[in-house]
Amino acid sequence: MTEKRFHREEYPFDILGEFGLTEEMILDLPDFVHDKIEMGGMSPLLPIAIKQPFGFTHCYARFCLVETAYGVEALFLPKLKEIDLTQFNEHDKQLLLSGKTIVADITEDDETLKAFVQIDKDTNSVVYTPTQIIGRNLHTIGNEFDLSGDDMQGFWTGGLITVEVPDSKGTPTIVTIGVDLLSERGVEIVPGDARRWEKVVRQPIPEYSFGNDGCWINRNGVLSYVPDDEFTQDIIDAMERNAHANGIPVEELRESEQRPYHQESNQSEEARQLTR
Repeated sequence: MTEKRFHREEYPFDILGEFGLTEEMILDLPDFVHDKIEMGGMSPLLPIAIKQPFGFTHCYARFCLVETAYGVEALFLPKLKEIDLTQFNEHDKQLLLSGKTIVADITEDDETLKAFVQIDKDTNSVVYTPTQIIGRNLHTIGNEFDLSGDDMQGFWTGGLITVEVPDSKGTPTIVTIGVDLLSERGVEIVPGDARRWEKVVRQPIPEYSFGNDGCWINRNGVLSYVPDDEFTQDIIDAMERNAHANGIPVEELRESEQRPYHQESNQSEEARQLTR
């Protein structure tokens, strides 16, 4: 069994209480749930209440515990909600379409609340969660990386923060931090600069991803795998487009437009690899 990292007397009940999770509620969770939390795992999806000027926003989230220089704190994994892109003005819409995570006013149950919003580029859906959830996570990570007030403010406008930290051997290295609602904690930390962060976090899965033995197909965020001997005409056409876009001769693929791919046994392996 994995060694426990936390103990129940260390739970940050003050932080959990900010989200409507009282000490009594938490301690009444089953023992096996506490075992998981104490080993650094996530809680079940719990009902939380976030205080707003008009009352409370009710939603669901999981939490886990993390050790910081200021003691044990909680990080939340919110259950995201979807919203229509047409609710946003043109400026915010363009920011979202460019991959930015923004803070915007969202109308929910005839009330307006501030929320972090972004587009899931794999499904083209717009998702959001109240700012207090991600704000709490940012506060915890800010303590962990000793971020300044200006750094923290940058997250609220879709910015990325690159900081220098020592690695496990004490050698200085850089990491980049940014809000990503689709990540486990709503905040993604990637080794490297902002360009690498964007590539790792924001780059959507292509519609067709060719490998050595087949192709992954992305249909609105749902992936399916097709072996190369079952390629259909649309997959073959995509191979040809990829080859053309990369300036690779595709003459050897032309015949595949006329007969099923599994009959293309004479196609050279080199030609097939160049298109992937």
